[in-house]
Amino acid sequence: MTLLTQENDTIRSILDATQDPSLHKIAEKVFENKRLSTEEGEHLLTCSDDHFVQLLADYARKARVGDTVYFASTLYIHPTNLCELSCPMCSYYAKPGWEKAWFSSPEEVEAKVRKHYEADQVREIHVVGGLWRDCDLNYYQDMFTRIKKIDPDLHIKALTSVEYDFLAKLHNITVPEVFERMKSWGLGSLPGGGAEILVEEIRKQLAPQKITSQEYMDIHQIAHEAGLPSNITMLFGHVEEPKHIIAHLDWVRSLQDITGGFQTFVPLRYHEEGNALGKRKKRLKPQSNIRRVYAVSRLMLDNVRNLKVLWNYIGPEEAQEILRYGANDLSATSMEERIITLAGGIGVKVKMTRDTMSQLIRQIGRTPKEIHSGYDYQEEDRLLCSESVS
Repeated sequence: MTLLTQENDTIRSILDATQDPSLHKIAEKVFENKRLSTEEGEHLLTCSDDHFVQLLADYARKARVGDTVYFASTLYIHPTNLCELSCPMCSYYAKPGWEKAWFSSPEEVEAKVRKHYEADQVREIHVVGGLWRDCDLNYYQDMFTRIKKIDPDLHIKALTSVEYDFLAKLHNITVPEVFERMKSWGLGSLPGGGAEILVEEIRKQLAPQKITSQEYMDIHQIAHEAGLPSNITMLFGHVEEPKHIIAHLDWVRSLQDITGGFQTFVPLRYHEEGNALGKRKKRLKPQSNIRRVYAVSRLMLDNVRNLKVLWNYIGPEEAQEILRYGANDLSATSMEERIITLAGGIGVKVKMTRDTMSQLIRQIGRTPKEIHSGYDYQEEDRLLCSESVS
């Protein structure tokens, strides 16, 4: 008996939620595990049947990953916010002499990691910063070695494609050589930052000095081929249109077909505080429906397992709701995260701990599970698959 047969009542309730024949056809493809076209994705993103899209995305989530919701205990390390670039959408970067500028030495990073580790607060170290020549490969070798001396099992998820391109050019070596060295010092995976929107006409408005969309994706492919899994983000709610969101999703799943290396997709809602683009409000489009973006991401990305919602971008309550729109990852405790804080992210009065995150997940009837970015999902998928067939 297949999952489709077991849940025929659920399927009927989804179909009853709309009278749109084209949405019925889309639903049938989802029930049959067939890939949606970009045209179908755009229709889902723009149609008026929000309840239908929510139900369909929740169905796809449960069929793909079950009722487990993941989270991590993560310490963010931002080595510096000094950066050679000046991206219009960025609230993080600083220049020498600015009051908000900082630079952390490897010794200072070690002390910070040790403090949180000894308090049993961290299993994963997330490293991302500005493009600055003092943060070269020697700097990261020293930092990573110090982290691994604290505990070899601490997972290091570090640097975006833009940073790897910068390091390769700084040392006049190839990106694969950069990855080879970083892995030998303890690198375990890549975060997904810097993707913005993978459409050049939009990307050039957000970050004209950054590497191109093609270069960004090429570096992720190189990472996957080197045995380094990665996440991938999408920044939305600025100057993009629905077709640009769908183009981004289509490119992600196309590369995933080749490498299988993307662990998690992370939609990020743009925050306009503290950056040049936000000051030019007339250029901004009406904010995209964040719940709909998540739902359509789940439905379009049939080959990316996890869909992560960052509670500190939108608030814990809204993050809980988005778990009903296809998401299955509540991100992390996010200790000392600064990028979204500088852009006007959500201020949370209650400290986000393991217990708090578990409680938020249980409140909506899901099962919490703490992991880190080096987690192997294969055994879990096999168990889920065996439960779906009798």
